[in-house]
Parts: sequence; structure tokens; C-alpha cells
Amino acid sequence: MAKISIIIPVYNVKKYLRDCLDSVTRQTITDIEIICIDDGSTDGSLDILNEYSIKDERFVIIANENLGPSVARNKGIKIASGKYITFVDSDDYLLNEDYLEKLYNACEKYNADIAVAGILRGRGKNSVPILKIEKEEVSSDYKEKLRICDVPESNYVWNKLYRKSSWLNTGLYFPEGMLYEDIWITHKILFYTDILVSVPEIKYFYRKRKGSIVKTKSLKAESDCKLAESEMYRFFKEHNVDVSDNKKLIKKYKLFGLTVFKTIIQLQKRKNILFNFINWNS
Repeated sequence: MAKISIIIPVYNVKKYLRDCLDSVTRQTITDIEIICIDDGSTDGSLDILNEYSIKDERFVIIANENLGPSVARNKGIKIASGKYITFVDSDDYLLNEDYLEKLYNACEKYNADIAVAGILRGRGKNSVPILKIEKEEVSSDYKEKLRICDVPESNYVWNKLYRKSSWLNTGLYFPEGMLYEDIWITHKILFYTDILVSVPEIKYFYRKRKGSIVKTKSLKAESDCKLAESEMYRFFKEHNVDVSDNKKLIKKYKLFGLTVFKTIIQLQKRKNILFNFINWNS
């Protein structure tokens, strides 16, 4: 049994895939299993996966027809042999070489079901933190766990390490055939598991790029986003959870279609962002 199984759905990301795979193979914790599910790529991504698997026996490569990331992730969960599982999107990467080791050690130290890292989002140097983890916090309280993870605003399934047995005990899998599946499932996993620990000083890099599935405008994407958000708020209401304090008011100011200035207001605090990377509070 590996300590960690890393589940990576892959679809037409040849330009970014090596960054992702290199960040995983360079991790200081070496007892890992790297499960890559190619979702019917047509750009040579599968060739890159096979190239890495020849050099590194920790890779498990599965070639699917194009069925979507939920199917790929669900398959990864079912075949994972690790004590813990984590997800990495194939156009993203892990910023720190000790990223997985610190998450693993935190889970072991506190017998936690989930460990969460910070998130940096952007394009190269033009990147901003969208989830800051500044201290270690341990909690079993659902609303506290939502606050630590910045849900519903940062409602992502990656940037977290999960005890596999705890995930399986929830009975939850990703909704297949649906986009914005993270919004549908992340808050539920937090609810049905127990201890969460936050881990400072490490970050997941969320690449902002054109052409990603959620950035490609379509009627299905819009419909699935509304459906996932509706399900999330239905769940909060059903369990009498008030997340109004966690929500952000975002005002954007654009010039020629580009966002040049953005204001984020949360908990009476105002953050100003110029050209998406110059930050100051007011």
C-alpha cells in the first residue's frame, strides 16, 4: 500500500502536463502512486504520460474514451491503493516539493480525515493567493471547516489530502456527466468527515488559462454551474448552516474587455487588486 495515491484526470493539456507531472514526481515523500486517467486526449497528452510511466514505476496510466473529469476521478478513487488520496488537475501543479509530505504528516499527527493547503492562482508571475493558510488549525466543526477552506468561495476538491477510508465511508462520488463537480461535492465531503487540519507554508498552483473546461462558455457550463450551486445551498439550508460570512462581494472594472481593477469585500474588509496582481487593503 502506498502512503498517497495522486489522481490526475488528463485531457488535451500537452502544453502544461510536464509541469504537473514534474511537480508530483519531485515530491519529498516518495511512497506514492500516481494515477493518470487520460480522458480521450487527441493532442499527444497520452504519449507524455506513457513516457513518464516508462521512467517511473509509480505511474498507473489508464486510457479512457472522453467521458469527463468526474468519471476519471471516480475511477481513480476506486483503484487507488494509498492510505490517502489527493487530486491534481493536469494543467495545475504543486508549488512546493514537500507539499504532500507536510499534508501527510499533519493528517498523521492529528488523525485527521482531511488536510488542506493554500492556493495560488494565475499565470506565472501574475499570480495571487486565493486561499491563504497562515496557521495550523484543527477542527471537527462543520462551519469552522468551511471557513478554513473558504467554502463556498474556494470550493475545490484539489488542494486537499483525504484519508481514503474516510472518503469511502461517505459513499460520495463525483456526479458523472456534470461540470463544476467540485462545487457539488466538496462541501459534502467536509460535512461527512470529521477532523480537518490546515497546513501553512505550502500551496497548490491553480493555473488560469483560456480554453479550460470551466472557462469555456456554453449553455451546459452555465446550466451545470447553476445546478451545482443550487445543490450546495440546498444542502446548507437542509443542515441549518449559515455561510453568509464566508461569501465575498466582488466588483470588477473592465477596459476593452480586460479586468484592470477589482475590489473584494468580505467580513467588512476590502481588498483592491490592480491588473490582477497588485494588492492592497483599504
